Amino acid sequence: NLLMLTLAITLTGAAVNTQAQTVDEIVGKHIEAMGGKEKLANLKATTTEGTMEAQGMELPFKATIINKRGMRIEFEVNGTQNIQVATTTGGWNLLGIQQQTEPTDVSADDLKDLAPEIDIEGELVNAKEKGNTLELIGKESEDSAEVYKIKLTRKDGNVANYFLDTKSYLIAKRTVNVGGQEIVNVLCDYKKADDGYTFASVVETLPAGVKLKIAKVTYNPPV
Repeated sequence: NLLMLTLAITLTGAAVNTQAQTVDEIVGKHIEAMGGKEKLANLKATTTEGTMEAQGMELPFKATIINKRGMRIEFEVNGTQNIQVATTTGGWNLLGIQQQTEPTDVSADDLKDLAPEIDIEGELVNAKEKGNTLELIGKESEDSAEVYKIKLTRKDGNVANYFLDTKSYLIAKRTVNVGGQEIVNVLCDYKKADDGYTFASVVETLPAGVKLKIAKVTYNPPV
């Protein structure tokens, strides 16, 4: 929208450098809020356990991620076992709820969409090294709270918008385009694990209406 007016271009041109510096400061405070740069750098794997609410059902799930290598999600639906696996090079699903008896391959497009989820520390951390660019769009109101809106452009050109609470510097919301549809993740009820890492204990995905309630996160378990 700023590009629509010459005046706006002139006014924002002088602010580009300070915005770039400010976005680095905001992300730096986000890193501290999540446990600190050193702790995040030492993340090798996580196991997350809890329940998934979807279509009126509450389903137990377990997700294991090896940082930047792969993830495995297991959940039960109506007595059926369901497994989803994704790595940096391939993936497969075995969904009993769909009467699958043999694994089916995950498409290349789905793998591309899942890639950021395999990054445990999050794509805001060490963004430049990962080929991501960050831009501070400004402040907005989100559910009566004030948030910083950060536009993250991935090296493949896809854009994710992150909304960080201006007080806690934790992620309140993320939006990303997947297959032509905007997917919204709302994160809340943050908790601090015994070993100092911070995690959102409730994550809701819209418009799918899926809510994860996370009871436990184990950091650096043997996998």
